[in-house]
Amino acid sequence: MTAPAINPVDPPSRVVRCYHCTRDCRVSIHAMSSSCPHCHRQLAIADIVVRARHWGSRLQTCGKILLDPKADVRVNLLTAGGGVEVHGSIRGKIVSFGPVTLGETATIDGDLQAPAVYVSPGATILGGKFAIAPVTPV
Repeated sequence: MTAPAINPVDPPSRVVRCYHCTRDCRVSIHAMSSSCPHCHRQLAIADIVVRARHWGSRLQTCGKILLDPKADVRVNLLTAGGGVEVHGSIRGKIVSFGPVTLGETATIDGDLQAPAVYVSPGATILGGKFAIAPVTPV
């Protein structure tokens, strides 16, 4: 008597966009990080919440980035695959593959590229170049 054949089942997964090469790749729904199968660079998958001061060169994830009202972010480049929600202050370039929402307490100083931008009354935009268009693959 033989055992029944086990059907291989693909583990649950989702599609994220690499913030290095802007190509789509499939990752496990439980993944916190992965590597891009196209450019072979490391990817952060998890959402990021900034609640205080953050200074650095880059803040990048395939997920969403949320800046709380007390957040004060100074970066050269902020990249988010799932979108950005700003309620605090940010100085630097923002590249988002999802929508960017500027809350009523948001202050932004820098360039922004996103497929959609929603600005609440009271948000402050100090300068920079805004490109409201999808980020295209290279």
